[in-house]
Amino acid sequence: MRRVLLGLGAVAALSGCEKPLTAPGNTGVCWRMADGMNGKPDFRPVAPNIDTLENCAVRLEGIRMAYGQPVTGAFQGRFIYVTDQEISAASGPKSQRYRVFTPAQRLEVQKGIQTLMAREKAGG
Repeated sequence: MRRVLLGLGAVAALSGCEKPLTAPGNTGVCWRMADGMNGKPDFRPVAPNIDTLENCAVRLEGIRMAYGQPVTGAFQGRFIYVTDQEISAASGPKSQRYRVFTPAQRLEVQKGIQTLMAREKAGG
C-alpha cells in the first residue's frame, strides 16, 4: 500500500512540473494553435505585422468559417477563442474570457469575410 501511495505521489509531483500553456508573446504576430509533437499544443503563425488583437481575431474567424471548426489562436500573449457562439480572449486557458466583438460587430466581420471568400472563389 505504501508503494502505491509513493507511486501516486510521484505521478502527482511530475504532473505539477509540467509547464502551463502560454500564448506566444511575439509582437505583431497572429498565431493559430494546432496539435504539435506528442499531442501537445503548438502555435503556428497565421500572419505577421498584425496591429491589434481584433485584427488577429478576424483572421482566425476566417479560418473558422473556411473549415467549419472552432479555432484557438493567440496574439501578443493572449489567447483567442473562436467558436460558433462567440469570439473571446483571455490571458490563459483557465482565465476568464472576455468577448472581442459584439454580435452585431461579428456579423459585419462575417459579411466581410464572406465577400472576400466569394471574390477568391471567383478568381479575383
